[in-house]
Amino acid sequence: MDRWTPLGPTRAEPDAGDPAPLFQAEEEEEAVGTVPPTVVLRILDHVPLTSLPHVEQASKALQACVRDERLWKQRWERLAWHKIDGMPDALLDSPAPPMPAPRAQPKPPPTQRPSTIVDLLGDLDDTSTQARPYTDRMRRAYYVLRPFFVSIVEVPSTTSSLLFTHPNVQTLDGQCALMHNLARMASRLVHGVPAHMVDDIVRTKLGSAAGYLDMELRTAFLAQVAEQAQGREGAEAEMRRYACLAWDLRELGMLLGIESRGPSALRAAAMHARGGSGVAAAYIAERPLFHEAVPHNPKKCIHFYERSDTAFTDAPVRAFEDHLEARVVDEVARMHRVFPHEQGIELVFFEKLASDLITDYFDGLLQNAEAHSPYVYLEAFARSYAALLPLAEAVAHAAPHVALPDAQAVLGSVWAVHLDAYLAAEATWVQGMLDDLCQKWQRNVRRPLTQLESAVQAHREASMPLATQLAAEKRSFLSKFKSALLTPAVSVPHTASAASLPRNGTNGTPRASVERVSSEHEGYVGLGAVPSADDEEAWDDEASPTKTPAHSRAASSTLTVPPHPASPSMPHSASPSASRSASPVPHVMSSMLSLDTAIELVDIVRLALQRLEVLRPLDPVRIQAAAVRVNVALFSTINHGHFQPGFSKAREEIGTFDFAAHDAELRSTRDASEYVGPLLLFFELVQIGDTIQQMMQVFFDRVAAPMLGKIDFTNAAVREKKKMENDLDEHVAQGMSAGIELLVQHVEHIVLTHQEPRDFYPEAGAAIDVAQPTRACVQCCATLRTYCDLLASCTDKALLDVFYQEIGFRLYAVLCKHLKRQIISLAGGFQVISDLNAYYAFIVTLRQPALTSVFGALKRIGSLYIVEEPKELAKMVRDATLSGGTMRSEDMYEFLRSRSDFKSIERNVDSELYGIKVREDCNVM
Repeated sequence: MDRWTPLGPTRAEPDAGDPAPLFQAEEEEEAVGTVPPTVVLRILDHVPLTSLPHVEQASKALQACVRDERLWKQRWERLAWHKIDGMPDALLDSPAPPMPAPRAQPKPPPTQRPSTIVDLLGDLDDTSTQARPYTDRMRRAYYVLRPFFVSIVEVPSTTSSLLFTHPNVQTLDGQCALMHNLARMASRLVHGVPAHMVDDIVRTKLGSAAGYLDMELRTAFLAQVAEQAQGREGAEAEMRRYACLAWDLRELGMLLGIESRGPSALRAAAMHARGGSGVAAAYIAERPLFHEAVPHNPKKCIHFYERSDTAFTDAPVRAFEDHLEARVVDEVARMHRVFPHEQGIELVFFEKLASDLITDYFDGLLQNAEAHSPYVYLEAFARSYAALLPLAEAVAHAAPHVALPDAQAVLGSVWAVHLDAYLAAEATWVQGMLDDLCQKWQRNVRRPLTQLESAVQAHREASMPLATQLAAEKRSFLSKFKSALLTPAVSVPHTASAASLPRNGTNGTPRASVERVSSEHEGYVGLGAVPSADDEEAWDDEASPTKTPAHSRAASSTLTVPPHPASPSMPHSASPSASRSASPVPHVMSSMLSLDTAIELVDIVRLALQRLEVLRPLDPVRIQAAAVRVNVALFSTINHGHFQPGFSKAREEIGTFDFAAHDAELRSTRDASEYVGPLLLFFELVQIGDTIQQMMQVFFDRVAAPMLGKIDFTNAAVREKKKMENDLDEHVAQGMSAGIELLVQHVEHIVLTHQEPRDFYPEAGAAIDVAQPTRACVQCCATLRTYCDLLASCTDKALLDVFYQEIGFRLYAVLCKHLKRQIISLAGGFQVISDLNAYYAFIVTLRQPALTSVFGALKRIGSLYIVEEPKELAKMVRDATLSGGTMRSEDMYEFLRSRSDFKSIERNVDSELYGIKVREDCNVM
């Protein structure tokens, strides 16, 4: 506290960007009473020139203020004197010298007593002998302009005043300079109206004179325009001279208080408000382009195909743009040479062109397109804007001082009027197309599962030889899909083939909406092989860096789009028929989830986003909101209209599948191990579903995200996409749980129906090959291997371990129950051990230590069936190390009941196991 000092006031330093004050205080200035001289100078700055002599007589202090050169310098600079041709003046036309610095006044020495003698010389103004350049110039300007003020007020017509009749001022250049000086002198900036004249009357008269002068300039300018049209040399230079004179008079309206400079949405109104626009407006109005008929009909933009189908073609729009560009470039280039660049006449001309010619053409185009179909209307709206954008670029190129965004804004104002209707139609069309595609697909989902069995098996057999190509397929799939997304999406009507239409790219001919993404082998190659670590890394390199769902591995497919009315479609070379001819199986297998449908859904939204991207300069905020709504519709439709029905149907088929009924039909043709029925179909759905999700991620990153603004949880499209991914994970998890249950039932069905009675109880003397497991065991292991391979192809490591353990423990329970139901002889015990070894070998491949432990114990329990001595059997049952601690003695004893000789050895085993001996422990009473 001893060192504490209060903060004192500090002087705020002026900012470097602040404007300099009009009147800066000087040292030793005498105040007027209690008012600082700088304040007095500010007040005197608003006093009329003719009143300043009266103010000067009020006091000595006011006299000093009135005679201060700073006051007159401000007036002179605001007058901005223009040299008048025919009236030269040496004082006014010469630049003013620098204002003399005030002489410092030394302080008088102190005296012992006041003097009683009046010093008359000391009371005189010691600055009277100093040069006063600004005062002299203002006085000279006043006396030069006063006769013109008197004349313009006294004569009945302004055209007969000295402004237009003075013998020395007969040129338009001199009259414009004189008019500028008079307007400045009479304005509130200078307050130079002569005494006994009313300011408002003088300004009104000057306003009339300015109007007459503007008319004279306009007449002279148009005369030069006619001369220039006839090819007279030098006419364009005269046009520029008159245009610059008119532009120099632009501030007369503001100075005289007869025009407003308020903001205006139209550039023509803004140019008129700035003043000096008479010549420019007359020139624009006289342009022949606005008085000629446009030789282009917007109805030609609708192309008719077979069966009365229509499509939009932009070839006529481009021809219309070429016609306008050829005329506009010459006009704008001439305006750039003639008119001052600050006037902005080029954009005013372009605005009139847009409002008069382009608007009429565009309105007729929209009315005609809307009468045919909503899709034609949407295409006409966006593609006509894109076709006419080069016109704005041509304007900006012809006039380098015109910014391209400004020219595009003028052109976009024509489309901005209809933007609300377009966005509503776009959202309605997208949602309707998505719903129609999903409904069309859902009608095919109801196909019975039995119709898919042959296709599933044929596809499985065809896929196995292609397993070596799976890695290459995976690496190329996403890269090709990304390339397809970057291709411009243009629609083609379903009745027209791309081969029958021109391909010059400048007309309305549709091009391929999505490139063909395929490899040497068409079809969905996702089954028959487990992806290796290298495959996973290659897939991850192609995938998006964002986190994907748990089932984040899928196989490749053919990226084709089936034809659909008024929807994007493929060229003839990549048509669905060509793809199906190479590999028809995937299209049958994907009836519950369809890559074709998903790609077509993406293509519809991509078309909409492409149109919105073209129109983004019109209103970025509203276009972004529309893009968000379109993406929300896509993810919601994929989720609720595609994933949910497909997986629900798959779970229904899994839950209602009857192995016994199908096994009776298929047993004569192939082993049960070769048929996994709906499990194979479900995993195909998982593969396709994950591929669709990966496609959605690529589409979101490459196409949608740049138009959605901030990508976080506040974005509705991001939330809907996340919901789709979570729901897909839930569908897959529920389906896998149902699949595990069905797998267990399948395994149990195999061991019950395919295990021969003599497998473990062969006839005496029958040959037994214990090196090979039984047919039921082989089928079970093959079925389990197929299922686990499918599971590994669509599940990540963490979730895969959970499913493997569930399958292993359920299999363990089935085998234990199965062994306890069998009748096993000593010879058959060796076959049991062979089967248990096969099951154990399969479990080892799953790499689950818990499963390996329990199945190792189960394998050792098989030795209970090959030991004859009851005492040894009892020791084995009591030995906890035999089962590895996984079973109690009572549980192991249950396996002994499956022995064919159990009744004969039961007493001996019990006596050894429980210590019950009839001869020693029992007494007959």
